[in-house]
Amino acid sequence: MTSPSTTHSGHRHGALLALAGACLWGTTGTSQALLTGQHSPVAVGGLRTLVAAVLLTGIALAGGARGWVVPLRHGSWRWILPAGLSVACYQMTFFAAVARTGVAVGTLVMLATTPLVAGLLGWRLEGRRPSRLWATATLTSLAGASLLVLGSGSSAPLDVLGLLLAVAAGISFGSYSVAGRRAASEGDEPLVLSSWIFLVAALVLAVPLLRQDLTFVTQPRNLVVLGWLGVAATAGAYLLYQTGMRSIDAATAATLALAEPMVANLLAVLVLGEPFTALMGLGVALVLAGLGLLSRA
Repeated sequence: MTSPSTTHSGHRHGALLALAGACLWGTTGTSQALLTGQHSPVAVGGLRTLVAAVLLTGIALAGGARGWVVPLRHGSWRWILPAGLSVACYQMTFFAAVARTGVAVGTLVMLATTPLVAGLLGWRLEGRRPSRLWATATLTSLAGASLLVLGSGSSAPLDVLGLLLAVAAGISFGSYSVAGRRAASEGDEPLVLSSWIFLVAALVLAVPLLRQDLTFVTQPRNLVVLGWLGVAATAGAYLLYQTGMRSIDAATAATLALAEPMVANLLAVLVLGEPFTALMGLGVALVLAGLGLLSRA
């Protein structure tokens, strides 16, 4: 029998892994700002997904092809397919959203939608009703994320289609969190699951990617940035997140992703030289407070 202390330790370990993944996602905006030349958000999203798929699959196959096909034998594909489709939809809708609304507004709308979707889907599929403590932690972190956006001085004209795309991105990421959590509950290795999920996503994104101008990839600086985006901010981040979901529910994992805008804004200050305002400081404090509350859930 598993003791309560062991269960709590596993929950905390899983939360830390998911949080580490969210922190790596927070490097995405700064990394993309370092790209040079003409490049579309769809091209960047498709390339980082392709790099992640190749890397994760290569490492998984190095561990043995027999173990790599195990998920297809006992039914994990039922959750791998929707998880992969959700990742692909997220890449297409989120980058299209921020192109119309601006990074700050698009990210905030997406992050506000994700925990709600994950909480409701998790409740429907797993029977886990979100707790009041989770709701409080989520609202606190969202308030902090909102202040980070306001404090950064980011502004963009209201674009209804862009806002709808951001909501669709939030639905996609929330759906991935639930499907990924269900796949993880089957007992398969997170590396194997992640490789299959990204293979599905890469196949879906192959068509729009082939229609993009990819000449910017030939520049050495861009190769380094795309390498970071694909290896660390995508493959590494999703693998950490997927591993964390073995011991935490999808709603908790989705709320932990709210650390992303905090890291993104701090990196923009440290690397890109953007100003740090009092509102941003308060936003960071609220995000940290929300995450602290979540650790007690």
